[in-house]
Amino acid sequence: MTAQPDTQPIATTTEHTWGAPQPTPGTWSARKTAAAVGVAAVIAAGGGAAIYAATSGASNNAGGPGGMGGPGMFDGAGGPQGTGSAAASLHGEFVVANRDGGFSTELTQTGTVTAISATEVTATSADDYSRTYVVDAGTSVGSIAVGDTATIRATVVDGTATISTITEGALTPGAGTAPMGGPGGSAPGVPAP
Repeated sequence: MTAQPDTQPIATTTEHTWGAPQPTPGTWSARKTAAAVGVAAVIAAGGGAAIYAATSGASNNAGGPGGMGGPGMFDGAGGPQGTGSAAASLHGEFVVANRDGGFSTELTQTGTVTAISATEVTATSADDYSRTYVVDAGTSVGSIAVGDTATIRATVVDGTATISTITEGALTPGAGTAPMGGPGGSAPGVPAP
């Protein structure tokens, strides 16, 4: 007796001839079409509502157009001294475009002056953050003394923070210096660049 090989039928597929008419794809029923339109409408309405919520109302503190020292978020201060929580910030670091077409790292800090000399100022914020800043020949600290509250703006180069402006007291929204140009004026005792 000889063994018969196990054979199973092979499923055949319909082969299409190149250039021959293709079979017509199935069409959607009216119910499927209405469901798809309904889902698209819900997605569009949800997206529109999200965009509206993100761009309207008093909670939007990002400001409008403008830039270094111009209107908008910088509020004429040349830095993040705009309205809302930015004006109440104790300290921060940010990168801005500079006049040479490059970028600069800048710091801002509001705190109590704990040390001051002709070449350095150290300030400590309410959250105990402390930083020492270099005072260069072109910057005046005015009448600021140890124990005073000051708002400092500095540019960082190779890890060294050099004061751009120093103002006695905490900045309020709309009041500040304009080291990068734009409205805002200059701090008392500090020459405008």
